[in-house]
Amino acid sequence: MMSELETLIQSRLQLENDDLNTILSRFKLIQVKKNEPLLKSGNVADKIYFIKKGCLRLYYSTEDHNITTRFMAFEGTFLTSIVSFISREPSTEYIEAVEASELLAISYDDFFHLRNTIPQWDKMYIYILEYGLTVITSKLSSLLTQNAAERYRNLLKNNPELIRRLSNANLAAYLNISPETLSRIKSQI
Repeated sequence: MMSELETLIQSRLQLENDDLNTILSRFKLIQVKKNEPLLKSGNVADKIYFIKKGCLRLYYSTEDHNITTRFMAFEGTFLTSIVSFISREPSTEYIEAVEASELLAISYDDFFHLRNTIPQWDKMYIYILEYGLTVITSKLSSLLTQNAAERYRNLLKNNPELIRRLSNANLAAYLNISPETLSRIKSQI
C-alpha cells in the first residue's frame, strides 16, 4: 500500500520510479513519545518532519515561560522551523510531540542533496514553503481580526479535529488565550 508521503509526492511531481525511490530513501522513520522535544530554541533546525501518525506543535516560549503555539501539525503534514532550516541560524521556536507520533524525517543535507540531483524536488520545496506561508498568514489574520470567541468558533467550524485531539492547555496556547478564557468560551457555546 502506498504511503501518504509517497502519494503526496506523486501528486505534486512527475517522477520516474528511480527518482521517487531515491527521494523516499532519504526519509527515515522515527517514533517519538508524547511531549518529546524535537527542536529546542537556540538549536538549528536540521530536519523536516512528515507526520505519518500523531501530532507535533511548533511554539515559542518566553523567559517567564509563557507559551504561544504557532502551529499544530497532524497526519499528512510537513513541519520544521522553516526560517532556521533555511538560514541555518538558531531557531527561536520549539517543536514537540503532542501525541506519540510516527514521523518520516529528512535531514537538511539530504533535502538539499535532492534539490541538487532531482530538479523536480524543487516543486516539493515550493509546496512546503507555500503551505507554511498560507498557514502563517491565516493564523496572523485571525489573531489580528478576531476576538478569542470568534477564533474558537472558527476553529470549531473549520478544524474540529484540533479541538477533539488537543488538551485544553494546548488548545488555549494555539488560540493565544489563557486556559481560563477558553473554559469560559466553551461554557458559553
